[in-house]
Amino acid sequence: MNEKLRHIASAIAVAGFLFIAFGSDDEKTTETEIAAETPAIEVSARQLYADYEANGVAADEKYKGKVLRVTGKVNTIDRDIMDKIYVTLKGDEYFGDIQCFFAEDHVKTASQLSKGQTITVKGKCDGKMMNVLLKGCVIE
Repeated sequence: MNEKLRHIASAIAVAGFLFIAFGSDDEKTTETEIAAETPAIEVSARQLYADYEANGVAADEKYKGKVLRVTGKVNTIDRDIMDKIYVTLKGDEYFGDIQCFFAEDHVKTASQLSKGQTITVKGKCDGKMMNVLLKGCVIE
């Protein structure tokens, strides 16, 4: 029985890894796709997060899959577990942020940012998973 559980756990772990590896968008590809698009909506980071907190279904209808221009204060500048560059913009006072993912060629720009700085980011909304996610981002 233990052997069977280990195989099941291993299969779930492999499936999760494959989902992350192949299910994640290449930031440069998304950035290129949306480069010529005018953002459909301009919104503050706080308002975007508040809309998702108030009603995630309605917020997805309004924002998900659309190119947004989001302005907010930088909270974090880092890399995720897949080594992707991201910047979070303060979404609420305690927990949630807007997580903006950037292609590797934006490393110099990201390295020059500082916490508390106000920036405007253009990116494609990918919904909320703890944070509200923006893909293919550029700083405007």
